[in-house]
Amino acid sequence: MIHYYALNQDQLKKQDADTKEVFWLHIENPTSDELTTISTNYHLPMDYLTAILDDAENSRYEGLEQTIFERAALLLLQYPHALTSPNGYPQYETYPLAIIFTPEKKVLTVSKYPPIFFDELPDVYLQQNDMSVEMNLVLQILWKLVLSFNRYLKKIKLQLSELEGQIKVSTENKQLYQMLDIQKSLVLIESATKNNLATLSDFSEIALLKKNHAVHNHLQDVLIETKQAVTSATIHLRLVSQITDTFSAIVSNNLNNVMKILTSLTLVLTIPTIIGGIYGMNVSLPFANSKGAFWLIAGGTVLLCVLAMRYLKKKNLL
Repeated sequence: MIHYYALNQDQLKKQDADTKEVFWLHIENPTSDELTTISTNYHLPMDYLTAILDDAENSRYEGLEQTIFERAALLLLQYPHALTSPNGYPQYETYPLAIIFTPEKKVLTVSKYPPIFFDELPDVYLQQNDMSVEMNLVLQILWKLVLSFNRYLKKIKLQLSELEGQIKVSTENKQLYQMLDIQKSLVLIESATKNNLATLSDFSEIALLKKNHAVHNHLQDVLIETKQAVTSATIHLRLVSQITDTFSAIVSNNLNNVMKILTSLTLVLTIPTIIGGIYGMNVSLPFANSKGAFWLIAGGTVLLCVLAMRYLKKKNLL
C-alpha cells in the first residue's frame, strides 16, 4: 500500500495520488509489483526497497556522501513495533525502516509493518526555515522514531515494577514467562538502538549535513535521545537478569515453604490415624468397657495433635 502526503499550511495532508505537490511517499508492506513500479518511476536501486523485507537487516546508509543529490540515497534504521507474544504478554520487535532521498526532492519511506509513530506526523508543523521541507520531515521521522523506543522502554519499566510487587507471593511460572518476553524485547531494542546510534553518528558527520547548523543541531538532539535509549535498554536488561534470578529463588523458596507446611500437617494428621487404627483392632484395649471411652480417646487425640502442632511451630516447621 502506498500513501501520498503533501504540505498544506505547514502540515502534512494525505493525497489520493502522486501529484507535483506530493513530497513524501510511504510504502507499507509493498507487493512485488509496487516495488517494481516505485523503482522504475524514481530510478531507485531495487535493494533500497527490498531491504525492509529482511527483518534482521542492519542499520546503514548509502549514497549520502554526495555533495549534490544526483542519485537516490538511502538511510536504513530499525524501529520498534508492539505486538502480543505467544504467551499473551506485550512484546516489542524491531524492524527495518528505509528512508530514501531522491533527486526529485521527494522522500520515500518503506516498511514491512506500520510504524505507529507515523500517526503523530500529521499533527506536526513543518515550519519554513533554512532547512528544506524534505529534511524537516526526515528529522521529524528520526525524532519520533527515537522517542518511540524511549516510550516503549518506559512501558517495560512499569511492567518490571508490577512484577517486582508479585515476587513475594508468587509460586507460579507465569511471571517467569512474562519476564522472558520482556528480556527478549530488551535484547532486540538494545541491539537496534546501538546499531541506529552508530549509523546516525556517521550520518551526522556527512559534510553536506554539517554545513547546515540547524540540521546538525537537530541531529545532535536525535543522537542524545538515542544514547538515552541505549543506556536505558542496557540498564533494564541487567535489572531483568537480576530480577529473574531473584524471582526464581523466591518461587523455589515459596514452594519449599508450602511443602514444609503440608509435610507438617501430614505428620499431625497421622496421630489420629494411628490411634484410630489401634482402637479399630479386634483385641482387648484400655477403656474398652468404659462408657466415656470415645470422648476420652478423642480428647487425648486432640491434645496430642495440639502438642505436636505447638512443637512444630516452635521449631519453625509449621
